Amino acid sequence: MTDGSAVQGVPTWFGPEHARLFGVVHVPSGGVARAGVVICPTLGREYQDSYRGLKLLAQQLCAMGFAVLRFDYRGTGDSTGDQYGDDAVAGYLESIRAAVDYLRASGAPSVSLVGLRVGALLAATAADSIPGIDGMVLWDPITNGRRYVREQQTLYQMTVGGGESDGLPPEPGVVPLLSITLSSAAAAALGALKLPAIDTATSVLVLTRPERADDRHLAGILSTGDCTVQHIAGQPEFIEPPGIVVKVPMDTLATITKWLDANLKSETVAFQPVFADDAVVEELPDGRKVVDSITALGPNRLFAVRSAIADAPQGGPTVLIHNTASDHRVGPGRLWSETARELAAHGVSVFRYDRRRVGDTGVAADEYAWITSADALADATDVIEALGVPTDRLIMAGICSGAWNAAYAGMRYGAKSLVLVNLPIFAWRRIDGVNERLWRVTDFAAGVSDKRTEEVPAWVAVKQWLKSWLPYRGWLLLGRFGYTQVPEVLFEPLGKRGLPSELVLSPWDYEWFVNHQGPNAFTRLARHGWAPKLILAPGGDHSVLHRGLQNFTRTHLVDTVRREFAGQL
Repeated sequence: MTDGSAVQGVPTWFGPEHARLFGVVHVPSGGVARAGVVICPTLGREYQDSYRGLKLLAQQLCAMGFAVLRFDYRGTGDSTGDQYGDDAVAGYLESIRAAVDYLRASGAPSVSLVGLRVGALLAATAADSIPGIDGMVLWDPITNGRRYVREQQTLYQMTVGGGESDGLPPEPGVVPLLSITLSSAAAAALGALKLPAIDTATSVLVLTRPERADDRHLAGILSTGDCTVQHIAGQPEFIEPPGIVVKVPMDTLATITKWLDANLKSETVAFQPVFADDAVVEELPDGRKVVDSITALGPNRLFAVRSAIADAPQGGPTVLIHNTASDHRVGPGRLWSETARELAAHGVSVFRYDRRRVGDTGVAADEYAWITSADALADATDVIEALGVPTDRLIMAGICSGAWNAAYAGMRYGAKSLVLVNLPIFAWRRIDGVNERLWRVTDFAAGVSDKRTEEVPAWVAVKQWLKSWLPYRGWLLLGRFGYTQVPEVLFEPLGKRGLPSELVLSPWDYEWFVNHQGPNAFTRLARHGWAPKLILAPGGDHSVLHRGLQNFTRTHLVDTVRREFAGQL
């Protein structure tokens, strides 16, 4: 193992054979460790936003000699299990126990837990049944499960809607939260949790927001014999960012590493984890097994997961999913994990990957990874070249910037079909940072000064003025130079190249499409037979956090793949 892979982490499957969990192990240099640390993440959208920060924490702890395990709870992320099972919360707690067992079996002389948000509540609850936990960090802890569920439901309603009026009525028996859906029974089980008292033999660090310091549910923790409480800043920008740019609270990471360094053992022992690249994620009625395999693609070794029938050769019908913005490969609400496994059962190989500096590709950095950078564009084509799949056996899909990357890769390489969900970018030029400008979030969310962002309001006003009198051909010319977003600019070259495309749009994205001359563009393209197929979702949001839109997108992609590969499956 190289020092680079030690810091970056080695992905693996662990836990019981019937319920494999996905994790990333950070092994200190030299294969020796002073102690083990299990990082218990939060859930849903909070987990996606905090993924880079938790990886940064793991890297820092690893550099100090700790063996660190990051992982996905059962039924979440890449781990196996049913997201909607009534026993989901029991599965989360069992996952923590399995993570501790894995580090101990690998040689960790002692193990501590770091829990973020609801992960802190789960860690403290699980610790009651795990003897010998040496230390515990409760980072911005959720102390009352019922309040957490209610807050997440409110955020879901405020952010993406969810009522029957939007055309996507809620499913019976489930409780959709932001980027995770629980059964009613599981939501009730999570709501029943309250932060318990901790064994007095365990050292505890509580990191809380100043406005929550008087939380009465913390009383049981604060009364323990060895408990340190510190106030922290920067949590809203980390956990509830106003846009797509997440700011990691580096001071908080330093506080955690300093406390663990001072409170955990320093004697080192050999640490030798067992790594597994494959996991059976589903057994079909006919005896076939769907397997998720960990792999690395291209010259930059982009982290990827392949879902396929066991022993299926590569080169057959393949779907490549491009990730969105800074979200790693699981997609909103675990959309891509579940879709990949469903498609695999039909005989399709599905790859989902992380571009550089996102998810588990490369070493995490403090700086935000721009969405449409030169690296991101290179990654979008590198993965295709690494797969080596003939174009008549390749379908690509993505959401938002992932859709744009699919179109870009299609232009460079070719494909049988493209499924582009909520694509807002229609330019081929001047695209670096365009998503950040569209949502006007870079300056206040990332804490940086960027003249491009400061110019947005004035430029928007100019464009609205131009749109009111400029003929379509003039508007199209501006689009060709990258100054406006005109659908014809992107779809005309795809049509000329013979790339069938399907554009799936939420109501908000359809309004964006119309405001940017989409109907005129598609009418002109139709004259040459180049117009993509336009699919309008009856409801939902741009980021596909709406549970109904996730179901719609998944069903549409599965139907498209089965239709396009009908003679090959």
